[in-house]
Amino acid sequence: MTTQSIEIRRLLPADAALYRDIRLEALRFSPEAFGSAYETESVHPGEWFADRLTSGAVILGAFRDGELAGIVGFVAAEGPKRQHKGALVSMYVRQASRRGGVGRLLVESALEFAVQSVELVQLAVVKGNEPAVRLYRSMGFVEYGLEQHALKIDGRYYDDILMTKDLVGRD
Repeated sequence: MTTQSIEIRRLLPADAALYRDIRLEALRFSPEAFGSAYETESVHPGEWFADRLTSGAVILGAFRDGELAGIVGFVAAEGPKRQHKGALVSMYVRQASRRGGVGRLLVESALEFAVQSVELVQLAVVKGNEPAVRLYRSMGFVEYGLEQHALKIDGRYYDDILMTKDLVGRD
């Protein structure tokens, strides 16, 4: 797979069924990577997913040959004291598309979108997800903290590595 064959674009309400499929797959196969749960979101109809694509986060999709290979969200913080920053959320790349540059293209596209409105981008990645941590580090994100016991699934705790990227080059 070459990255030239991948199209990145914002998902629209017309993409709700595709978004629902990949979102539920992400929650099912990587539950430790998301604050929500498959059991919570799988009961929602397509309209609920369509609404999510028009409010809150901007969701970008990576398409390869018409198939949705990955997603990432960007949420700008609200309020006068926090509007200078935003967060990357809900990053997921389907197994068949991993290690082919899809994740990098998604993050690059999200950062291109973010730089139009914020100065700083933050994210949380589950401790132990080394491929994701390496990707984020290679793109200029730095660790600034660890949220211990960020999630608890079936009696097991998962920690989140907190990372940030300054988009305006301040020290």
